[in-house]
Amino acid sequence: MIIRKASVSDAYSIARVNLETWKTAYSGIISQDYLDSLSYKKYEKIWEDILKNRNKKSFIYVAQDENRNIIGFAWAGLERSGLSKYNGELHAIYVLKKYQRRGIGKSLFLTIFKNLYRMNIKNIIVWVLKKSMYRTFYEFLQGKNVGEKKDKIGDKNYDLVAYGWDNIDIIE
Repeated sequence: MIIRKASVSDAYSIARVNLETWKTAYSGIISQDYLDSLSYKKYEKIWEDILKNRNKKSFIYVAQDENRNIIGFAWAGLERSGLSKYNGELHAIYVLKKYQRRGIGKSLFLTIFKNLYRMNIKNIIVWVLKKSMYRTFYEFLQGKNVGEKKDKIGDKNYDLVAYGWDNIDIIE
């Protein structure tokens, strides 16, 4: 497995991982109509825009398999709401189902933390669907439940839970 910084040419592959993981991870949680409406073309454009327009306080890393196919990614940067005591935010982390439980997510996660730490960001938050079974990933990595909120996805509101790390220099 290779972990590297993402480039604009990775937009399609990141979109593919993003959509495929949403459809497997959130089936039965998020409205099936919404999941069925997700478009690869639309998401490719979204990721292309993110990759072109990110600033020095935001970064994306991809994980590649032995054939150099992108099988996961993580995106992080400054905390976006401005309402949190946390300076950094893990915006997204996804690994294709076939490649989960192999340490890829943890490797992406640690790469993100190291980059945030180099930016002098010492604490971080991530928001996760409350009903997601993947919450255990953040608990395994020592994240503490630090809050809840509702967020609109499609035309429905969903409960989210926040995991926070107050001192990311201790994460290994």
